[in-house]
Amino acid sequence: MRMKIFVGFAGGFLWFLLGLNAWAGEDLKGGDLLDVLKQNKTITSEQYESLKKNREGAKQGKLKKGLKFTSQDGDFQYKIGGRLMFDAAYYDNKGRELGSGTKIRRARMFIAGTLYRDWKFVGEYDFANNGVSVKSAFIAYSGFETVYIQLGNFKEPFSLEELTSSRYTTFMERALPNVFAPGRNLGIGIITHGDNWTFGAGAFGEGVGDTRTNDEGYGFSSRFTFAPIHEKSKAVHIGVAGAFRTPTSETNTISYGSSPESSVTTIDTVATGDITLVENFTTLGMEGAVVLGPLSFQSEYIWLNVNREASVSDPGFHGFYAYASYFLTGENRVYSAKNGKFGRVKPKKNAGQGGIGAWEVALRYSNLDLNDAGITGGEENNITVGINWYVNPRIRFMANYINIDTDSNAGNENSNAFQMRGQLDF
Repeated sequence: MRMKIFVGFAGGFLWFLLGLNAWAGEDLKGGDLLDVLKQNKTITSEQYESLKKNREGAKQGKLKKGLKFTSQDGDFQYKIGGRLMFDAAYYDNKGRELGSGTKIRRARMFIAGTLYRDWKFVGEYDFANNGVSVKSAFIAYSGFETVYIQLGNFKEPFSLEELTSSRYTTFMERALPNVFAPGRNLGIGIITHGDNWTFGAGAFGEGVGDTRTNDEGYGFSSRFTFAPIHEKSKAVHIGVAGAFRTPTSETNTISYGSSPESSVTTIDTVATGDITLVENFTTLGMEGAVVLGPLSFQSEYIWLNVNREASVSDPGFHGFYAYASYFLTGENRVYSAKNGKFGRVKPKKNAGQGGIGAWEVALRYSNLDLNDAGITGGEENNITVGINWYVNPRIRFMANYINIDTDSNAGNENSNAFQMRGQLDF
């Protein structure tokens, strides 16, 4: 049934594009406003040619940025896009069955736009795993010069790697400590920025998949970033974040687990199981990154403390990662000081258009410790080697080798994984 919904949606979307193209073609063939103005001698021939040239340039610029439509007065804008990611992984399964195979990691479509210039909206859905799930879905007000207010389902302001889109992350999967990041939840948030700093804060309930019958949990989170250097090919990023949350009153239970930085397997190599009698928990994060032309470094440390009822002990868990990347072809990671995160890499010369695209190599070490105060979820240490080929700004191929090492609480196993991804976004 879900597959039929996806096929129907994709088919309807295709017909919409074909119809829009036909409408646009008719609009260009006749009744062009500029032609009418010229025929009525409202504008001169020189003005006609200048306006026509500017209009064609604007159309080409919009096409380069994706499928985007703008009203004549600029008050209304609509953009349609999506992303596809296909993964394959092989695990050597030394004493631990992880399940080699293939997977559609992400198959997303979105529509975003502007209403009356100051009101924004985003609706994004994922059709991977033969199901439909809501990702970002919110409205926002941007009428203030440097203040942005959001309402809906979106990512809480926490963690550089979590807030950097999966389209732009250096490795196929985010590092082990990402299990502590709050991710997307329903709430209200405010984001503001200067030339070299950002601050975001919000209040949140549960996510859109919440199935509770009693009171939902609630939380608060905030993040501050500062970039003392933010040039085109050089940047220094420093950030801190904090989050507080209560579990649902229905269970007063939380749990944490992580796969080995690979999405094809469904196995958690470390996992706490259910932690009961939880009153609340606090998460703190520190992050840093440096870009020196083609060479860059990034690291985060995240610590989580669980506050349980007085009769039981309070465990604390933590994790960190650090990695370096280098572009063999001379490009650099693109950092935005006003957003406090990384964006799209653009090859100097696209593959097949006089160049070989952009080639990047990367090395990461990550750790996650879920052992404390009677909780024996295990500790894991991973070393990942990555190679990325950016064919052009929209198409990328990735390959990761991961050495996975867990302690005795998680099976005391050492495994290896080799995985690849093909991705595009539009």
